[in-house]
Amino acid sequence: MQNELAAGSHQQLHDESIVFDASMVAELSDDHIDRMRRGGVTAINHTVCTPYATTREALSQIGAARRWIDAHPDELVLALTVDDVRRAKAESRQAVLFGPQDTEMIGADIGLLNTFYDLGTRFLQLTYQRQNLIGAGCGENEDSGLTHFGREFVREMNALGIVVDVSHCGERTGLDAMSSSSTPVVVTHSFAHELSPHIRAKTDDFVRALAAQGGVMGITTLSGFLYYPDDKTRRPDLKRFAEHVAHVAEVGGVESVAVATDYEETLYREEYESSAVAAMVGVRSFDDRRAIGMEDGSRFPNITQALLQQGFSPEEIKLILGENWMRVLKEVC
Repeated sequence: MQNELAAGSHQQLHDESIVFDASMVAELSDDHIDRMRRGGVTAINHTVCTPYATTREALSQIGAARRWIDAHPDELVLALTVDDVRRAKAESRQAVLFGPQDTEMIGADIGLLNTFYDLGTRFLQLTYQRQNLIGAGCGENEDSGLTHFGREFVREMNALGIVVDVSHCGERTGLDAMSSSSTPVVVTHSFAHELSPHIRAKTDDFVRALAAQGGVMGITTLSGFLYYPDDKTRRPDLKRFAEHVAHVAEVGGVESVAVATDYEETLYREEYESSAVAAMVGVRSFDDRRAIGMEDGSRFPNITQALLQQGFSPEEIKLILGENWMRVLKEVC
């Protein structure tokens, strides 16, 4: 079956699978809905608040996303549980989960965490690049780990049922989060440091620790993160993406790896090349910012094909495409 699918009939496997993009900034538009429908995407983790947003800004941004979902009841559903995601799959709708990539909008008022949970937050990243009240981001020169407040914050996330995300955390802060959390911690979007060294990548030791406590790491399809160390100007393709997936699967097991494009759909050509996003990922060209074969969400079936060609079985691919995320959501939420 695997060879037959790899030869060209991968679409059936893709259509049967829960396809979960664990990190993107969704354009709140009909175009987004159309791209995801053509790509067979079941669910997305939408970065609903901009990093470093104030409380007021974050609440406004969540309100806008909820109104967008409400305006498209036949196409979208705000997903709060695993059952909501499976229902969306059965009804050919797209499940949208909210996953802010920072906690600065909550600040020192841990009671606000309840409010953001009530508004739909189910993933929450502890830090975004820099130090905050929780711990250190990966962009800091020093990482002293999770603070006392950070440990309390993680425990409250566990109690509510919010997935702890350490994608942009420093390594020690991420490891501390794992030791403090009673439920699996995740890295919604990253890549293998051994293949493409970077402050945003995760080391093999980190992946082993993540896998040991049941966590999952999503592999991005951004060109700048999947780069070839011996030829940094070469634009990666989905074979390179599949190599990162295979590396993490070899280190932590296939249950520890998944997909997260990390696409920012709201940055357009005229603003991208001067943006902080372009600087962070190291790819200034708008046309080259994404891996070849995965130019937008409509190309998601190409990921299934690339994983088959890498040698993963259909059962393993279903885990990678979505079931690994579903397991964590069920355990946490």
